[in-house]
Amino acid sequence: MYFESTFALFLEEIVNDRSTFEESVMEMTRRQILLLVSLAALAVQVGTKNGVAAQGSVSQAIRDACQNTLRPDVCIFILSSDPRSRDRKYPGQLAYLATLLSNEKGKESLNHISDLQKQTTDPYLKKVLNYCHDRYELGPVGHTSTALEHLNDGDHNLAAQSLSDCVAKVDECDHIFRIPPYPPSVLAETDEVMNKYCYVALELVNSLGN
Repeated sequence: MYFESTFALFLEEIVNDRSTFEESVMEMTRRQILLLVSLAALAVQVGTKNGVAAQGSVSQAIRDACQNTLRPDVCIFILSSDPRSRDRKYPGQLAYLATLLSNEKGKESLNHISDLQKQTTDPYLKKVLNYCHDRYELGPVGHTSTALEHLNDGDHNLAAQSLSDCVAKVDECDHIFRIPPYPPSVLAETDEVMNKYCYVALELVNSLGN
């Protein structure tokens, strides 16, 4: 109910004039476009077997931990892509690393949204980006930081709840672009990749038990 009421108020404040939207998108710099392309490439890569191409370089600890997730290939890709995973030999260490990577990816994504906010001159799109900026600040950055604190305290349940809240905030951003007459999402790839990171961290933390 809270989200629905907040969302309804947000809808009332949205500017209905979309006449400058396409012009605003065209004003994105080459740097922003390249960043979107790179995010799209990552989203595709983690969704295929490319993520586990170098099986020989993946530790048994990562393979075992990722078997507890719905998408072991995505989990293996995310963990094995970071050199810090080489020193993580226990499930708790890998769960912590996945949460840390989610936090780092959240900060990177938040910076990307901030760049888009600066680039657009369309008040309609800017309003939507402002909303998503708040969601990412609360979720992928804020809630993952809280999850790390809970993991340090040994409270797996609260850590899992924080990561679940992270997923919810990303979904709220994604949802805002899915309701007419909103424009095609300029954050679709960002949301997809961010959700993969948060879900992997959540599943690994859940596998630790109470």
